[in-house]
Order: sequence, then C-alpha cells, then structure tokens
Amino acid sequence: MRAENGEKGFAIYQNFYLSSSYAIHINDYSGDVGDAMRYQNNYAFSTKDKGNTEKAQRLKGGWWYEDSTVFCHLNGVYEPGTNDALTVNWYPWREHENLASVEIKVRPM
Repeated sequence: MRAENGEKGFAIYQNFYLSSSYAIHINDYSGDVGDAMRYQNNYAFSTKDKGNTEKAQRLKGGWWYEDSTVFCHLNGVYEPGTNDALTVNWYPWREHENLASVEIKVRPM
C-alpha cells in the first residue's frame, strides 16, 4: 500500500480462507503497517443488501465490516486529501487517511 505522501508499507497474512457467507478467516500477520485485518477476522462479507447492510451503505462498498470501528477498508471510496472511514484506509498505519493505492494479492497454498 502507498500513502498519498509516497510512503509505502505492507501486510502479509500467512493463513487466509473464506467460509460460508464469505466469512474471512485471516491470521499470522507480518509487515510494517499493523495488523488491521485481525478486527475483520471471522466476519462475513457485507454489501448494501446483505450482511451488515447499514455499514456497507454508509461506507459505500462491500467489505468484512466488524461491529464497531473500521480498522481497514481497502474497498473504500478513493478521495485524495480526506481522512474518513469511508475512504481506502488502513487504520493502524495512517488512521483513516485516504491511501493513494493498495494491492491485494493471493497465492495458492
């Protein structure tokens, strides 16, 4: 991931799978941006019409929303110069600052 100021960071998760309702199971973090996905662990994927619909509608995109704060939202709205939970963000690293770019990569086990 890359912040708007050009700073780069990464998160690697060694264990990841989806179960029913596309619930995410993710752990064994390493990286330099903090383990934001631990808060999404075991949550089902939500969209504006399924799952945690209130949060998906408010945050304008599908994601694994936990019940309280949004600790990361890589499917958020891209709004340069903003600091808001609805933007593309990774809270432990840059709080709700909009990130310039992110990549999600999956490797077969």
